[in-house]
Amino acid sequence: MATLTIPNTFVNNTTIVAASFNENFTAVKNFVEATTAGSNFDAGAVNTEDLASASVTEAKIATGAVTTNKIGASVTLTTPNIGVASATSIAVTDNVVYHITLNATVGAYTLALTDDNRMVEMNNATGTTLTIPLNSSVAFPVGTMITILQTGAGQTTVAGAVGVTVNATPGLKLRTQYSAATCIKRATNTWVLIGDLAA
Repeated sequence: MATLTIPNTFVNNTTIVAASFNENFTAVKNFVEATTAGSNFDAGAVNTEDLASASVTEAKIATGAVTTNKIGASVTLTTPNIGVASATSIAVTDNVVYHITLNATVGAYTLALTDDNRMVEMNNATGTTLTIPLNSSVAFPVGTMITILQTGAGQTTVAGAVGVTVNATPGLKLRTQYSAATCIKRATNTWVLIGDLAA
């Protein structure tokens, strides 16, 4: 805790002036009130034993308050213990279970930012096109992966909007009903399509 400075001291058998007495109380009042805003605490003043279990909640942490320079270079994840997190990756020591979100569509469809890491189902009776938009329209991060599943009999063709390159072999069509392929963004407006494809 920072030092509380009392501006005036008094000795026995002297007259206390009200203004000086009040100045002392004001100094105490200002010091205490500042602690509610986070001031007057020394570095390391609040230790783990001073905090009740689960007392630091999301609502009590200001947006952006926990930054990388306030976290050790390597953080061991213990709930559950899945490995060690670094600045760029997580070294996984056991299985990581996740459930992909499905986006069932009917008709021609243009990918949206919410499709990142989703499976887009194309359920059409006749041939239909799925379009990958320009980065200037939908800014998927490089490395985005989106799976496309043709659930209908109508063949799905994957096409890039004007200015978007989609590379694949042997072609950009899903081969048949229940064929699937994954779109991977490799650069700003360059994608690759990998999966059960046809020319």
